[in-house]
Amino acid sequence: MMRLARRSLALLALTLVAACGTTTEVRSTRADPIGAASPSSNSTGTTAPSGTTAPGDTSQPSKDTLDWGTCDDPNAEDPALQCATLSVPLDYDKPTGDTIDLALIRQPASGERTGAILFNPGGPGGSGFDPIAFSGSGFASALGIDSLDLIGFDPRGVDRSGGIRCVSDEFRDKHLYVDDTPDTPEEQSLKEEAQNGFIDGCKQKYGDTLRLYSTENTARDMDAIREALGDSQISYLGISYGTYLGATYATMFPDRVRAMVLDSAYEPNGDTAQQEFETQLVGFEGAFNNWMKWCEGQAACEFKAADVGARWDALKQKLDDTPITGADGRVANNATMETATSAALYSESDWPVLGQALAKAEKGDPAGIFALADAYEGRDSDGTFNTLFQSFPVIQCASGIEAPPPADPEALVASLRASAPRFGKDITTEDVMQESDQCQKLVGDTKPVKLSYSGDGPVVVVGGTNDPATPIRWAQKMVGELGPRARLVTYTGEGHGAFLVSNCVTDIEGALLATLKSPEANTTCEPDPVIEKPTWWDSLPVPDGVSDVTPLPALAAAVGGTSPTQIFSEMRTTTLSPQDAIAAYTKALGDAGFQQFDAPSILPINGTEQGAFSDFGSRTLVVIALGPKAFDENGLESAKAGVPPNTTVLWLFAAPG
Repeated sequence: MMRLARRSLALLALTLVAACGTTTEVRSTRADPIGAASPSSNSTGTTAPSGTTAPGDTSQPSKDTLDWGTCDDPNAEDPALQCATLSVPLDYDKPTGDTIDLALIRQPASGERTGAILFNPGGPGGSGFDPIAFSGSGFASALGIDSLDLIGFDPRGVDRSGGIRCVSDEFRDKHLYVDDTPDTPEEQSLKEEAQNGFIDGCKQKYGDTLRLYSTENTARDMDAIREALGDSQISYLGISYGTYLGATYATMFPDRVRAMVLDSAYEPNGDTAQQEFETQLVGFEGAFNNWMKWCEGQAACEFKAADVGARWDALKQKLDDTPITGADGRVANNATMETATSAALYSESDWPVLGQALAKAEKGDPAGIFALADAYEGRDSDGTFNTLFQSFPVIQCASGIEAPPPADPEALVASLRASAPRFGKDITTEDVMQESDQCQKLVGDTKPVKLSYSGDGPVVVVGGTNDPATPIRWAQKMVGELGPRARLVTYTGEGHGAFLVSNCVTDIEGALLATLKSPEANTTCEPDPVIEKPTWWDSLPVPDGVSDVTPLPALAAAVGGTSPTQIFSEMRTTTLSPQDAIAAYTKALGDAGFQQFDAPSILPINGTEQGAFSDFGSRTLVVIALGPKAFDENGLESAKAGVPPNTTVLWLFAAPG
């Protein structure tokens, strides 16, 4: 699954500076991947949802029957956003029985509406509501979809849509970073308690209905959304596991697909047990090796060493032998560190964050590795959780795409350890049997949807050669299954997911969704070049009391949108308040020939101030001042550990060109 940037900050900055008259191409920021290591899919079937037209019938329903209104969700701050709820059958075989209310949010079309795009970021179990709430306008601008609504929804069993909660948040927190290599009876007991407690809680609370939280039923829900919108066809943008969901919809309802983008494809159908386990293990092993080489060659990496891998191994053993306690009393162990490392490997922009976090952990401060690991696990600073990692195994099992039990577990373990020496080192025979055993206990036997596609709507499948979570083999496989209307796009950069990371990929995806333009067969996109520092940047005045340039990688990652391939920016710090800091820049820049202009707020959260300045020639910049209170806002807590106490961070952005 992808974790998407909380806000498309660079895109908003470029939109903002364009408002002062500077000509610039509006381009979005990175997608911030976070997710579950083995996404999933569902049981067989090609039956249309109750109450919808049969597959092949593209007659236009009468009108939009959804009651769209102002969003009252705290994450949906943009007043242009609209929210609605749609009730769908819990069991499509019993259409008059129990229902689930699906939470929907849309960024309305900015021009004359011609249809809608449904969005899913992955998981399974990821919220499709939150990314649109945070960045809907940025996504729509990057894709150029003026005539299309962009609609996110929490799938059944996820967060606002009847989110699955088999155990309490207190139980989750207690068992969050269980040591997978228990050395004591207490550690072994905690591991068993975590495994059995979740299964027992699910069976007690949900019983036989667990099988209904499947990819197939979510595809039926998507078609119910299409019908409620009054559209004969739907477009779709899916990432990670969301690609399997989209491909399942295309298989079940081929004539209802207008266009489909499947970014970072996941397709485990037909994989052997070895392929299912090895694909991602080898992917993360490769991503770690790439990070290790980067860190060894970069002065900016705070974990730099002649042999970063050996230093990482030593720290992992140290935390296994002697866990460390943070300022909040939480104890970090080797499992915390491993989770933090995996989380950072989803995105190249998190590489410096990982280096900083590991260096701090080495000195006895676990705040950085907790920030990375907690973000991955969906834990807020108050100890509450979203439903991702409770929804994930249920949807996976109900979808029938868990790894099959190996015929020879010992041989499989030996092979995995050989092919992924670091990430496969601690795998046991119990681990390779656990997934299928858990699914048997939760839902019994289920079968996945076998993918195929006979529709006319164009499909783009994106795969990354350095994607650790969904290696390119799955994208190549999915293209073959979806037939002649599907085109493969290969991204050669680092990380999981290319939407908003690569201009080349995002342009292709936008062209398909906006105008139905397919790329050439076997198109390859290279990583974007780094944006160079403007020639005038070093001549900018620096007010008294403002520090030299101070890299804060955890803040950049927490907010998102600061990739050096998207926009040039720098950070400085000061003890001035945010208001006084902006006042100081206003005076200093005014003396240098800049004028301040009114512009929409880029980061509208408490504790921030903003100034936008231009000479209405070649120089335009935005200064955002984030005071200490800003780091208490949801989404920025993970950066708090990297910012000195009682400090205001000054973030300066330059308009390109």
